[in-house]
Amino acid sequence: MAKDKNMEFFRSGMERAYKLAKDEGIEELEKELRFRNITGVNVPLMAKELDKGIVEIKRLTIETILTMTIGVLYSEFGFGKKRLERFRDTFMEATASLNDGIITWADICYNIEDLTGFRANLIDSLGRDTGMIRED
Repeated sequence: MAKDKNMEFFRSGMERAYKLAKDEGIEELEKELRFRNITGVNVPLMAKELDKGIVEIKRLTIETILTMTIGVLYSEFGFGKKRLERFRDTFMEATASLNDGIITWADICYNIEDLTGFRANLIDSLGRDTGMIRED
């Protein structure tokens, strides 16, 4: 039974690879393979399909973090509407810089540590294989 399921997945993957190469060219198939090798993603979706979902996940994550942060800044630190709006605008600008590849999470973590001595725990999870550290 498991062998039949594996063969079904194999054939399905081969069909998708063939269709991608036929419709969009061998270069797109090569990009797809590089994407899967780098990310370790092994789902029956193509990278373009996955990207659509990732964009929505990023948007919701940013909105969730922003909302929690604004709540804490208001309730614990007394930020009013103007300071909260200023914070939101700066936060969204920094988020855009991350999304555009201008800065990385590592840049942010190291900058915080250099300026304040505070070590963000995220830095321990970063590595070149995550794509979160800029290759110089």
